[in-house]
Amino acid sequence: MKRNRSIHSFIAMAALTLGSAIAFAHDGVEHVMGTVKTLSATSVTVETADHKMAAITVDPKTTFTNKGAKASMKDLKVGTRVVVDTKDDASDKPHAVTVKWGAAAPAKAGDHKMDPNMKMDPKMKM
Repeated sequence: MKRNRSIHSFIAMAALTLGSAIAFAHDGVEHVMGTVKTLSATSVTVETADHKMAAITVDPKTTFTNKGAKASMKDLKVGTRVVVDTKDDASDKPHAVTVKWGAAAPAKAGDHKMDPNMKMDPKMKM
């Protein structure tokens, strides 16, 4: 009986520890996905899939990425689908850490080259 209680206590503590680690895994960063509705010099408003508007502050520290390449706020247009990583600022308002849009270019056939120094295992069957 005491052993079962110990096992259950251990499982409960492990679940609590794991759950709190998952909750803090993103260090307070949340993802906002949707379509850009308005832009200003200091903010971007995104309409999410459930038709809610999210007004997000941007500043010179915010990074912008288009198709995997560095971009700027000037490159972003109304109607573009984006993913914005946000973190609440001191006044609990969402602040953009990164703004990303456009899919990265797919790898071309032949881009993956074999290392010439790599040796094949003679036991491996093809």
